Amino acid sequence: MTMETGSTPRQPDYSRIQIIPDQDIAEWWEYTKEKKFMLAYCSPCDLKWFPPFPACRKCSSMTVEYVEIEGKGEIHTYNVVVQPILGHMVPAVPYCVAIVELPDGTNPDGSKTRVPALMRDPEEDIAIGLPVELDWDEHPSQDYNIPRWKLSAKTAPNTWKFPL
Repeated sequence: MTMETGSTPRQPDYSRIQIIPDQDIAEWWEYTKEKKFMLAYCSPCDLKWFPPFPACRKCSSMTVEYVEIEGKGEIHTYNVVVQPILGHMVPAVPYCVAIVELPDGTNPDGSKTRVPALMRDPEEDIAIGLPVELDWDEHPSQDYNIPRWKLSAKTAPNTWKFPL
């Protein structure tokens, strides 16, 4: 199922959800109020990761801090959702969820931190390897902002897309 060429993706209905952060991610949600996307960071071993967790998965340190990302990345892979499991996403179908690789999330071993990304762009515009940038949606009744991603260019060398 694809959208018509040149169509604009529809918006999720955030009025149908309430964000209730648990203790492991409450600090991260507080940063979203300022439109800051943060990665968890372990100062003893220099590892960055998302989603936040109270202990480092590499060295088990509990010295977890947050570092802000620039908000730029590249699509590592993506999926087109045509059957949502969350009610607030029904109005947005079909929509694309990408895994974005962050250059400022590079770890000591050379691996890059990857984050899930609800895309603003329609399926026909998205391809693996395209550059993206962070954008935000406001929750209609809470102070939290919800991260969204959008293409920063529609062409790049060595891209690949799923056949439509």
